[in-house]
This record gives sequence, structure tokens and C-alpha cells, in this order.
Amino acid sequence: MNIDRAVERLAFIKSVYNIGNEQSRRTEPFCWTSILIFHDAIELFLALASEYLDIDKRLRDIRFMKYWPLLSEILRKKGKGELTQKISMEKLNKARVDFKHYGNPSSKSAIDDFRASVTSFFEENTPAIFDAQFSDISLIQLVKCETAKNSLKEAQNILNDGKIEESLDKVALAFAQLIDDYESRKRDRFGRSPFFFGASMTFLDSFGIGAQGDLGRFIDRTKESIEAIQEAVKLLSLGLDYRRFTRFRLLAPIVIRTIGGKYIIQRIQRGSKGTPKPEDAQFCIDFVVESAVEIQEFDYSLERVD
Repeated sequence: MNIDRAVERLAFIKSVYNIGNEQSRRTEPFCWTSILIFHDAIELFLALASEYLDIDKRLRDIRFMKYWPLLSEILRKKGKGELTQKISMEKLNKARVDFKHYGNPSSKSAIDDFRASVTSFFEENTPAIFDAQFSDISLIQLVKCETAKNSLKEAQNILNDGKIEESLDKVALAFAQLIDDYESRKRDRFGRSPFFFGASMTFLDSFGIGAQGDLGRFIDRTKESIEAIQEAVKLLSLGLDYRRFTRFRLLAPIVIRTIGGKYIIQRIQRGSKGTPKPEDAQFCIDFVVESAVEIQEFDYSLERVD
């Protein structure tokens, strides 16, 4: 197996891990399923590692904990130590069996510990096996829109440097570029888009029109309502997850595109919403990547008839 194919599968494994990570931070009982998700992510990694290291296919159909001596032997021969986190993963495996087969969930504190140990497993073993940092693995490489892909890469790099607001700026820009790119390639020969649900009302507010009092408030509220409906209908027509989008919208800034094609980023007032955390920014990045993959799943070109 070549490294490009391996990295592509690693990106999927990381997406599974991210789902488990997000689920594990929820309250009980919703955090319980993270045990199953974490275990699946680890098992997918172990199976990929055995394939990547060219282990005999007859030895790949093995039980979870049997991977440790098998993979460690190969790593020692390569001078890369052993597969780590054996004891922690043995505990995870037992917790998974207890929950899945006997209905005994782990406590919230135990799940927090599992999240930490699973994270350490990936961070320690990905470089040893694949010569890549786990933090660098991302589904971003699957995004076909180059402008959106580049913005997402910047967002991820900035987030890795701890700059959350700046990362959210870039991920909001990536989402706008993704939608605009897809819509622009679906226009007919008259320039009409199948995802057009009314003209932009960006500058049609009370200030721009010069209206005051009750009329001004009516204009502003009508504008907000129409824009919200336009946005919702477009997102649903593209087949995107609107509920996840609502969280994205609460976190990411607003992006406006001028007539000349320039993007303007307007940060939202946090107020009582609080300061976003690194996992919030990571959620936004993952949402845009997932949206891109969803859109690409049903992509098509229009043949223009002159």
C-alpha cells in the first residue's frame, strides 16, 4: 500500500476519532457511545497498520489485543520501539465489551481518561508506523475546490498555533468559497443558478435606504427574515446537515461577497455566548470538510447547448 492511500484512510480514521472526541465531551448518558467509537477508530488504525506494514494476510484476522505483539515485533526490527498504550487500550477494550455486550457503561471520568489515552495512542503510534504526525492528518486533502482547500489548510495551521478567532475567519471563508464554487459551476448559459432563492439583500437595510423609526425596524427585520430563509433553503437544497450548520453559524464569522468578488469577513459579537474553544474551531473545520465531501458526492457538469 502506498503512503497516499494510507494517509487517505488515516484521514477517515481521524474523522471517526473526532466524532468520538466530540461525543465523549457530552453529558451522561450521551457520552457513553464514545467508547464504541473510540474502539472502532483504534481497531481501524490497527488493521490499516498491519496492511501498511505488509503483514501476512493470514495473520490480520486477529483479536484486538493480539495486534500489540504482532506490530511491536515489526517496529522493533525497524528500530522504532513498540506499539504503545497497550494497558490503556486493554482497559478500553474491556469497557467496550462491558458496555456493548452487558450494558454496563463507563463513568464520565473514565470516559475522559479514555479520550486522553486514545489521543496519546494516535499521537505516539502514527509517526512510528506512517512517518506522519497525527495532527497533520486531515480529510482536507479530499476537498476538490482548491480555494476552499487552501483556506482550510490555513485554518488548521492557525488553529494548531492556538489562534482560534483567526482560524474561524479562514474556515468561514472556506465555506463561502466552497458554496460559491459549486454554485458557479451549475449555472446555465444564461447565468442562472439552480440554487438561487432571491437576490442579495446585504445592503438593503434601514441605514442604506435611509429609513427610520418603525419603518426602519420593519425593513431590518424583514431583511433578516428573508436572508435567514434564503440561507436555510440553499443549505437544505445542497443536502447539507442544517442542524450542524446552526452550530457552525454560531461560531464562525459572517462572510459577505462584494459585487467585485471580494470576500469581507465580519466577526460576530460573542457576548454571552462565550469565547470559542479549540474544539469549537475544529468542529467548524470538520463541518466544512464534511460539507465539501457531501457536495462532491453528487457533482455534475452542465452541457451547454448553443
